[in-house]
Amino acid sequence: MKTKSLINIEMTSVLTTIGQVDSSIKYLKALATTTVYTPTTGTITSIMPSASFSTATASSTYPSGTIFRDMGKRVITYNTKNQEVAKYIFVQPQIGAATEGVPGNYATQKFYVQVWAAATAATAVTVGRVG
Repeated sequence: MKTKSLINIEMTSVLTTIGQVDSSIKYLKALATTTVYTPTTGTITSIMPSASFSTATASSTYPSGTIFRDMGKRVITYNTKNQEVAKYIFVQPQIGAATEGVPGNYATQKFYVQVWAAATAATAVTVGRVG
C-alpha cells in the first residue's frame, strides 16, 4: 500500500499588505519650504539610481502650506551600493477655488516631492499626508 505525503503549502498572501493609498487620502501638504523635482530629460522609472534621477529632473521650491495632489506614480532611488536612499511621489499643486484647485498649466505643472529619506540622507522630508 502506498502512502501519500503531505505537502506543506504556505499562504503567503495572508501575510501581505496592500500597498495602495486610500482614495480619500490623496493629498499631501508642504510642512516647510519644499523642494520639487520637475522631469526634464531622460526617462524616469519606478526604481533608479539617485544620480540618474538628479540628471532627469530640475529642482525648485514651493512654500510651506502648499497642497499637492498625489498623481499615483512613485520613484525609489538607490545609491552606488544598491541601498534605497529616497522615495518620491508624483504630484500636482492645488491652486485656489477660482480654478477649482487645478493649476493654469495643468499638463505641465506636475513634479515629484520626496516623501521618505534614508537615515544617512542630507535632505529632510518636508511633506506629509493630509487626511
